[in-house]
Amino acid sequence: MRILINSASSGWVRTDLGGFRAPRSVEDGADTPVWLATLPADGPTGGFFLDRQELDW
Repeated sequence: MRILINSASSGWVRTDLGGFRAPRSVEDGADTPVWLATLPADGPTGGFFLDRQELDW
């Protein structure tokens, strides 16, 4: 069994914390973390992601 370790940014999301001016919906903010949690065993590891795109650390 291969364990993948990644991190994600949800961006500025319209929540009680983010406020009503945040440009991203809750669904947009949740998309990348859910995608990372459901990657196949051969998916990327060791990355930092936003909108399913890897960002530089």
